Amino acid sequence: MRGHRSEANVSGKLFGNGERRRAEDRRVRRTRRLLREALVALILEKGYDKVTVQDVLDRADLGRATFYAHFRDKDDLLVSGFEELQESLREHLARVARPSRADVDPSGGGIGLAGALFDHAGQQRRLYRVLMGRRGGAAVFKHARGQFTVLVREHLEEAVANRQAAPPVPLEVTVQYVVSAFLGLLTWWLDSDPPYTGEQMGRMFEQLVIPGVRAGLGPRL
Repeated sequence: MRGHRSEANVSGKLFGNGERRRAEDRRVRRTRRLLREALVALILEKGYDKVTVQDVLDRADLGRATFYAHFRDKDDLLVSGFEELQESLREHLARVARPSRADVDPSGGGIGLAGALFDHAGQQRRLYRVLMGRRGGAAVFKHARGQFTVLVREHLEEAVANRQAAPPVPLEVTVQYVVSAFLGLLTWWLDSDPPYTGEQMGRMFEQLVIPGVRAGLGPRL
């Protein structure tokens, strides 16, 4: 009997610990979400450079100790939002972007890479306006550019590998060409709110950029 009670106690403790961990995880996610949402709202209101940690705490109705238990400063909080966005974007690309055509353009058979990116931005327009719009500031835009550069570089590296030949233009030059054109158009779309859907923007972008990418990558062997 004593052994059965001991096993039951151990089992109860194990399950109890698991439930506590899940509850703690939910609290952590909720706290981090509240802080990120507060930062996004404040950036849209007055710009990133003017936002302070105290502003974020007041908006989220959380204490300073709670903030510093999760983040070093407002830059760290911002980066955490980028990381979450990048993961969301990767999942969206995997779900929406179709495989590339035989010559591996930066477009797909239906919604390609650019179309999927614009589509994702349209779904999370408020967040993208913070990252890419006028309110975000130079530091925010620089970090966002780095994230998009990684995605485009991965895509074009795959294209080069499929061609099995060195491109006539250094790959990084083509990557920066695509990223600069994309971010310029995306920023205009977010700030100006023209009457074009994300898919339409993606198709127009691809019409403009694909010839340059083909020239940069060279002919397929």
